[in-house]
Amino acid sequence: MNIENLVDKFKSGEISVIDYTKETLEAIKNDPHNAYISFDEEDSIKRAEYLNEKLQKGEELGSLFGVPISVKDNISYKNMRMTCASKMLENFTPIYNATVVENLLAEDAIIIAKTNMDEFAMGASSKTSYFGVVTNNLDTNLIAGGSSSGSAVSVSKGDVLVSLGTDTGGSVRGPASYTNILGYKPTYGIMSRYGVVSMSNTLDQVSLFANDIDDMRLLASITSSPDEHDMTAILEEYDFGKEDYDFNGKNIAVIKADSELYQSIDETVKEDYQRAIDRIKDMGANLTEVDLKYAKFANPVYNVVMSCEVSSNMSRYDSIRYGHQTESYDSLEDLFTKSRSEGLGEEVQRRIALGTMYLSAADDQRIYKKGLQLRTLIKEELEKLFEDYDLIITPTTINLPPKIEVGDDDPLSDFKADGFNVIVNLAGMCGISVPVREGISGSVQFIGNRFEDKKIINAADKFLREAK
Repeated sequence: MNIENLVDKFKSGEISVIDYTKETLEAIKNDPHNAYISFDEEDSIKRAEYLNEKLQKGEELGSLFGVPISVKDNISYKNMRMTCASKMLENFTPIYNATVVENLLAEDAIIIAKTNMDEFAMGASSKTSYFGVVTNNLDTNLIAGGSSSGSAVSVSKGDVLVSLGTDTGGSVRGPASYTNILGYKPTYGIMSRYGVVSMSNTLDQVSLFANDIDDMRLLASITSSPDEHDMTAILEEYDFGKEDYDFNGKNIAVIKADSELYQSIDETVKEDYQRAIDRIKDMGANLTEVDLKYAKFANPVYNVVMSCEVSSNMSRYDSIRYGHQTESYDSLEDLFTKSRSEGLGEEVQRRIALGTMYLSAADDQRIYKKGLQLRTLIKEELEKLFEDYDLIITPTTINLPPKIEVGDDDPLSDFKADGFNVIVNLAGMCGISVPVREGISGSVQFIGNRFEDKKIINAADKFLREAK
């Protein structure tokens, strides 16, 4: 069932909005994967009753009427806590809604739960969450990726049809690949970031999970909007209209197999990627291997730019205005030190320290400035490709979901699998992760130039229909 079918059943009375909401809450309460941090049964049922009353009165109903949607716990919904999976914000409740949440509510959706994630979105495994790791619903011995792990699992296991996450360097597309669903990272600016806790301002983007491509298209069209509160948001509505994407005769770029981005690629991922390439060839596309001179620097550049922006953004958590505050301290400096040491996890502290080092005036910010230069070169290199090619296709990640205990002794392990995702964020472009087959497997990513979001969603639609 997709959103359109569900809404039709609500409108016809075949399914009760109230009963469906209660059933969804039961699935959330009994979730064995630790996918959720917060839910408010009273709030959700009250919302369902309000929507049911609208239906009974014959009022105009929104396109998400009665649809429960889970939201990553760094996106503000004023009726539930927003913890960012951190002790620092364990008891924090926001006073306003994020713009993307307002857009959902305007179409009569129900925000059913806040999902588990890596602390302040820093990680690719959910193992940095103060509330514990999210296990993969396809195999509980495996991680579900990160940082938007809970949102991915909530869709993959069928608790909800769609969910909101955020993607800074693959944080939606990676978990989507690991849980075998769709994960879409929009062009930077298409989604408002107002009410979304910043990790890395120039890389973060609200991103979406779905099982059904029509659901993804509908959700994208609703969450996307101009926003006077976000100076980086688009100025006009974006058209996500459905069109039949014809692969026949299209020139599509494939990154050469000797690129460092493929280093240590899993054999199963490689085989599934080849399946995707073969399917696209069979649809008549012209695939050409291309060499990317600067993409090999993507992960280290991401590490530098992200850490510097983290260092700046995390300075607001001073434990004075809100957030965890230590019980005893001797001075103001001692208050800051103890509160942040207790309230922030090891990975968050590591990234703050790295960013502070990279921004050091004593070194004239040499590493940070070099990172920005390389970021520009990566962006320009990709833009040049789109002068000759319609799409770029890559594997989404280079590995299958690892076992939960793998990587615990390597603090840099989170950066190794997402090179193909990171280049999209660094360039502000759009990408969508699409399953190749059922079960735990590799996924393919369609990458489009800035504001070619409609194209990549329609290409993914055609790719999936061809598989049936």
